[in-house]
Amino acid sequence: MKQQEATQKGSVQSIERAFDILELLSRNPQGYTLTQISQALDLHKSTVHRILTGLLYRKYVEKDALSNSFRLGLGFVHMSGLYLNRIELKTEAEYYMRELANAVGQVVFLAIRKDQEVVYVDKIEQFDNLHRFAIIGQKRPFYCTSIGRALLFDQTDDELTEIFASEERIKRTKNTLTEIPDLLERVRQFRIQGYSVDDEEWEIGTMCVGAPIYDYKNKVVAAISLVWNCQQNDLDVPELGNHIRQTALKISSRLGYVTDEVDLSLIGA
Repeated sequence: MKQQEATQKGSVQSIERAFDILELLSRNPQGYTLTQISQALDLHKSTVHRILTGLLYRKYVEKDALSNSFRLGLGFVHMSGLYLNRIELKTEAEYYMRELANAVGQVVFLAIRKDQEVVYVDKIEQFDNLHRFAIIGQKRPFYCTSIGRALLFDQTDDELTEIFASEERIKRTKNTLTEIPDLLERVRQFRIQGYSVDDEEWEIGTMCVGAPIYDYKNKVVAAISLVWNCQQNDLDVPELGNHIRQTALKISSRLGYVTDEVDLSLIGA
């Protein structure tokens, strides 16, 4: 037990020292040598070298061959960029998601693709709801959800096959498609019309339409979906599909995606 506690304490200490080094390097774009880091943080050179070796391997730190100085690396920049992009995505998406929710009176979801899964990052209802943030972090599969399929619009058939093959494709309802050729054909059809549909495939009584959000590189970075109870509301799927597509295009344009398809008269500028 004492050995385990000592190991855990040592691990926490190593993490703290790694952050100390990163915070030090962040203060100087030119970086510091191993000796300078050791002196500034009052750490033994062997300890600094060990931590820097790990950070170099993960590309969170890079070394200048001429000056032998260390500075923040592209791995750190990339990770920070992903975080900043996500904040920007939610900020830019919220206005249009709320506009759509108010216009049609249904729930609108925002999701991203992370670690080969669909991860919800926001939810907007016509009226503010105490459970709004309960959805954040929840995960769904790609194969039987409209928002999951929309996230795959920019994938090739080979990439789609690999993604669907990695999922446990359970026939959740009588409408659920589980065979990969059928799923490929469905995504192709949805891609042409610009929005995807979940026709009670995830859950009986629930229908959804989804559309992808593109960034300035024309890559799908997120998707939104509109959800309603089809046993209580007989809504027009193509009309809602066009609404969700236009809303997704508006958000995409805010992220730098260039298109002349956005019809600003549908839901408002």
